[in-house]
Amino acid sequence: MPQTKTMTLEEKTAIGLKALEFKKQGKIDEYDRIIRQIPLPPYLAKIVKDRFGLAFLKKHGWNLSEAEVEYGSEWINK
Repeated sequence: MPQTKTMTLEEKTAIGLKALEFKKQGKIDEYDRIIRQIPLPPYLAKIVKDRFGLAFLKKHGWNLSEAEVEYGSEWINK
C-alpha cells in the first residue's frame, strides 16, 4: 500500500528513539517493525529496488513515501 504522507524530521527522530529503546531491551523484532516506519531515503530505495527487486522491497515493508514523492507514484511498479 502506498504511503503518501511525508514525515517531519521530528517525527522521524521520535520513531527512531522509540525503536532504539526496543533495541536496548533486546526486542529486535519490534525494533525492526518500528524503524521501517521511517521513510527510506529515495536514493536507497532505488538502489535496493534495482539490486534486489520489487518483491524484496515489498517483503521487508519499508516506508517508501519519500521515494514515491521523488520518483512518482508509479515508480514502484516500473
